[in-house]
Amino acid sequence: MKPLAPVLSASIALAVLTFTAGAAEKVTYEDQVLPIFRNSCLNCHNPDKKKAGLDLSTFEGALQGSENGKVLNSGDPSGSLLLKCVLQTEDPKMPPKGDKLSDAEIGTIKKWIEGQLLEKSGSKGIAASSNSVKVAVVSLKRPDGPPPMPKEITLEPVTHTTVTNALTALGASPWAPLVAIGGQKQIILYNTETLKPLGVLPFPEGFPTIIKFSRNGKLILTGGGRGGASGKVVLWDVETGERIGVVGNEFDQVLGADISADQQLVALGGPNKLVKIYATKDGKLLHSIKKHTDWVTAIAFSPDGKLLASADRSGGLVIWESDKGKEYVTLPGHKEMITGIAFMMGVVASGSEDGTIKLWDVKEGKEIKSWAAHPGGVQSVDFTPDGRLVSSGRDKTAKVWDQTGKQLMASQPFPDIALRAEMAGERVVAGDWTGKIQVWTVADSKLVGELTSNPPTIDERLTSTSKTLADAQQSIPSLQQQLDAAEAKRKTEQAAADAKKVQLEAALNSVKGEPQAAEKNLNDSKAQLPAAQTACATAQTANATAQTANAAAKTAAEAAQKEAAAKQSANAPAPELEAARKDAETKAAALANAEKHVAALKAQIAQWEARLAQVRKDQPARIAAAEKALKDSGEQAAALQPGGTAAAAQDVVKAKAALDQATAQIASSKSDLERWKIAKIFQNAHDARATLEEKQARYEELVQAAKDAPLAVDRARADLAAAEKAVAEAPQKLADQETLFKQSQQAIEPSKKAVAAGEAALVEQEKALSVLIDASVAANPPVLQMKKKIEDLSAETVTLRNTRANKFAGTAEYMDISTKLRSKREQMTALQTTLEGLEAKAQDTPEIKAAKARIAETNANLDKARRDVRSATEKASAAEKAFAQAKKQADSAIPLAAKLIQNMPEVMKNAEASKIEAEKAAAAAKKEVDAAKIEADKRRADYETLKGGAKSASL
Repeated sequence: MKPLAPVLSASIALAVLTFTAGAAEKVTYEDQVLPIFRNSCLNCHNPDKKKAGLDLSTFEGALQGSENGKVLNSGDPSGSLLLKCVLQTEDPKMPPKGDKLSDAEIGTIKKWIEGQLLEKSGSKGIAASSNSVKVAVVSLKRPDGPPPMPKEITLEPVTHTTVTNALTALGASPWAPLVAIGGQKQIILYNTETLKPLGVLPFPEGFPTIIKFSRNGKLILTGGGRGGASGKVVLWDVETGERIGVVGNEFDQVLGADISADQQLVALGGPNKLVKIYATKDGKLLHSIKKHTDWVTAIAFSPDGKLLASADRSGGLVIWESDKGKEYVTLPGHKEMITGIAFMMGVVASGSEDGTIKLWDVKEGKEIKSWAAHPGGVQSVDFTPDGRLVSSGRDKTAKVWDQTGKQLMASQPFPDIALRAEMAGERVVAGDWTGKIQVWTVADSKLVGELTSNPPTIDERLTSTSKTLADAQQSIPSLQQQLDAAEAKRKTEQAAADAKKVQLEAALNSVKGEPQAAEKNLNDSKAQLPAAQTACATAQTANATAQTANAAAKTAAEAAQKEAAAKQSANAPAPELEAARKDAETKAAALANAEKHVAALKAQIAQWEARLAQVRKDQPARIAAAEKALKDSGEQAAALQPGGTAAAAQDVVKAKAALDQATAQIASSKSDLERWKIAKIFQNAHDARATLEEKQARYEELVQAAKDAPLAVDRARADLAAAEKAVAEAPQKLADQETLFKQSQQAIEPSKKAVAAGEAALVEQEKALSVLIDASVAANPPVLQMKKKIEDLSAETVTLRNTRANKFAGTAEYMDISTKLRSKREQMTALQTTLEGLEAKAQDTPEIKAAKARIAETNANLDKARRDVRSATEKASAAEKAFAQAKKQADSAIPLAAKLIQNMPEVMKNAEASKIEAEKAAAAAKKEVDAAKIEADKRRADYETLKGGAKSASL
């Protein structure tokens, strides 16, 4: 595509327009600014060298800016880095070598920026950048309604590195379970309850060094940049992730920053030792405060936004009136760098490398409380909405405090220095130098999880989540088998334990019943004894009767035998005797049995009594042993119950836990997989929308180019008219310039004569004064005497110095002479002072005073005459240059007009060709826009469908 610029070179157009006062009311890049750049800037900032990444040789290059960002802010000269550089009010000063741009050239660049950076005379201006930060209601209470949380923000990281950097920035919402973590060129948002990522905010400015939420929790502020190169503060909307404001254009990283409660001011500070306050509406600098003597390391607004605290690397802490930028109070106390400050109504907290946290009464300007918080140094400190404090330090821990300095919570030590710590709800989020970021509960200091400032890409998450899901699903059968085997083993052991328990219960009951059984047997035996004793007594009676009968029978038998003998007859014993004998034997046997039975019963009773006594004696121990055995058996059986402590039961618990974990992992992985699929589709929709917007902008640019193409003819005609006018006006302008040149030359000579006369008069007056002074001194003996003393003392000093030169340094003689020399010098000083006083008194005469007054008056007149010479010479030189320029332009005006007339057909032809080409390109771009719109709509529809399906599944 051919350029749409006119055929005339910018330098020729500039020459023509110089003749026509008021002909060019608008300042453009091509006509006025590019020539300035050619003369002073393009040696370094051209396409070949492109120093600092800046190319000023083209309009597009100037708008693109340098490697540190944009150098031009349309409509805002004070916010344009380029103007600051050429003004040489801030580093780097441009041009770095040679003369500063003239005021006229700087004024031209300023007008160009104010006029919205026009490229050509017919171009449209670049819309002035403005932030879209809304005014917030200042409140010291929690806002009504649910706190702001991210909604639809892309989760694709800007970058993912193999090594995670140290945590340098961390911020927490005052009301929501939300933290923002600074990473390389990005801010990661996390839900502190679920530990899930909620969004990624690009920060192409470099590394974040400070992150803060607005008081209402609706905005995120991030300050940072690239060390020694650039720094900015960026504002985002929490819910949408929209970048709604950019403030500052520093030459180094922003180290501290904050936003006021009404969201209308942003304050920042850094290595340049300045505290700067900007308006968020348009990014304009309101106050630049120079008070700190070292790097500004921390910034914080008061909750109502009326005051601003700033701290530095040397321990300085100052409170300012934020609307006026005036100092309110200085708070001295820290001996080392202040690493963090926080504000609540009336109180400021500060943490320092001296290891302390201090609380300050802002109104009184006094220290309220100070305590040793982190040995080695405090790295961060912040207030929570309820007035507690959270801090981190070189002792590798994060801690929570109340305002008395009482420690409420401390994390376990990190691997390295704990750099940042914040509280979101009742959880502490903290990170260290290695990049490890952990989340802890405040109540019990329990570690609940970890976060990262270097998240993997969505594709990497999809791959890893799919693998985790597959691994978990593959492990289910094996884990189920392990659970079944463990459960079977547990049931077998439990059955055995239950049976053993029954046996032990029976044994215990037996032991407990033994005394009753023994007592029953004893009682039974005792119950049998009376009957046996009665039987025995009966047997005894029967036996006695039988014995008596037997004796009687025996007597009768003996009597009968005697009678028979007497009769000498051999008769057998009488039958009665035999019967009595047998009866007696039977009764005796019965008696013996009865007695035996009684003896046996008595023995049995004795035995049962002994047994009962022994049982009663042994029973407590035997019962205790049986009960213990039963208890142990019960515990063993209970331990084998599901969830018990026995090994078999624990094997079941472990197997079930492993199975449950795998099952939960499957559910979690499925949920995560679905979530990352949605995130991927949303990212695709987001990218498609960005492509559409890019193509739409290109299409609109081409449409505008087609509309602007005919303007080249209008510009050429305007240039021709200007050239013709210049030709007509040239003779008169040339005559006027020649007259001015002659007048300025004529003004030089009188001024030179006045200087010569003044210098001659001054010489004569100084001679006359010298004569008066010499006469006055000669008539004053004390002065002559004092001069003589000084001369003598000076001679003595020279003699001593020469003598010392012949001595060895360090010897006694050398030291003695040195002492004398010091004394002489002291005397010389005293005498010189006295002489000056005497001379001043001698010169205090009316004649000398009058002579000095005449000389002073002559010097004043001479200075004025010299200034007049310089002024006249400068005017003559300027008039000479103007005359030469006018003559040169007059000489070139006629051929210039002729060339413009000659080139007009080509200009018209090129303009028509450019229009046709632009229209053709616009038609092609329109097709690309339509295709991109279809793609963007499709991607969005895919996202909405997938998101809707996920919601239905969750219900």
